[in-house]
Amino acid sequence: MLCRRRFLVATGAAGVTALLGRPAGAQAPAVPGKEALIVRSLRPVNLETPIDRLTTYLTGPDVLFVRNNYDAPGADAEHWTIRVDGEVDRSMRLELEDLRRLPTVRVDAVLECAGNGRALQRPRAPGIQWERGAVGNVRWTGVRLADVLDTAGVRPGARHVVLDGADVPPTDQAPDFARSIPLDKARDPRTIVALEMNGAPIPHLHGGPARVVVPGWTAAASVKWIAQLTLAPQEFDGPFMRRAFRVPAPGGRDTVALTALDVKSVIVAPREGERRRAGLVEVSGWAWAGEAELTGLDVSTDGGRTWSAATWDGTWERYSWRRWRYVWAAAPGRARLMARAADADGQVQPAVHVANPLGYRWNVIHTVDIDVV
Repeated sequence: MLCRRRFLVATGAAGVTALLGRPAGAQAPAVPGKEALIVRSLRPVNLETPIDRLTTYLTGPDVLFVRNNYDAPGADAEHWTIRVDGEVDRSMRLELEDLRRLPTVRVDAVLECAGNGRALQRPRAPGIQWERGAVGNVRWTGVRLADVLDTAGVRPGARHVVLDGADVPPTDQAPDFARSIPLDKARDPRTIVALEMNGAPIPHLHGGPARVVVPGWTAAASVKWIAQLTLAPQEFDGPFMRRAFRVPAPGGRDTVALTALDVKSVIVAPREGERRRAGLVEVSGWAWAGEAELTGLDVSTDGGRTWSAATWDGTWERYSWRRWRYVWAAAPGRARLMARAADADGQVQPAVHVANPLGYRWNVIHTVDIDVV
């Protein structure tokens, strides 16, 4: 894998260090440009989006959650390169200008952390204690990963692509943040090396100047600050594949790597504990799935006793989320609202989560209690 020295931007590292020096018990300070987000950790930076801020089809950079395993590398787009090696005809190093000469593609895709919802699992699992806001929907622009790989000539023995990020490990002995995806998924025309986010250069905190985007899969596959692409005959066996981002296999003691997202939905409005006047009340939110398309979204306004189909609203694409709405004739009293999505594979959001050691794949029906007056 990569053999390189990495440096944090001096001011960035100093700024984080200063933040970490706050008095014990003090509230975590906001990260500049991310003041609306919930600070889950500062070194590395991990920030969660309050659900009620997810109001638009495209999630803006000021609202999108941040998930980092290590500190960010120095920001130097002018000299950024990506090495392509392994099972290729010729190893090569590509600059961003080389990428820009390839055909441009655009993909709208949900980005969701594999541990989104971990804080809600019982028993509790270790890791960043996300609630429901480690998710967003982004318009990515870049070049097909397949086109990048083909510039080096992929050999017949290649079966996987190792994606190695330039994140800065805490020690020289710590491994790179590197994960692999099957070559078939890498060749999906919607799997890209992204250079833009919502029509602008990708912010550094979100993996700029270049990151991989693997639509329909957990965000762990969409490696930020991509620095090396290695074609390999087998799945990568580094710690971020072998130990992290895995769940128990059905009916066995082995574990399997996380891949596609589970079907899921959130209620954005009304908010938990909100008071609404009796009469017509609109319940709305977002739904998404992984490799299978969404087929429906049902809403309950009586705690799950009865369900009614919501209507889809607005724009959407194959791997994006979809807005749904349901208008309800609300009578005075306490009401429990629930949203339940389903996909073309027959998967439906469950009422109960099956716990796993690392708290992944939380996709339980979202429940919101409100008061109608």
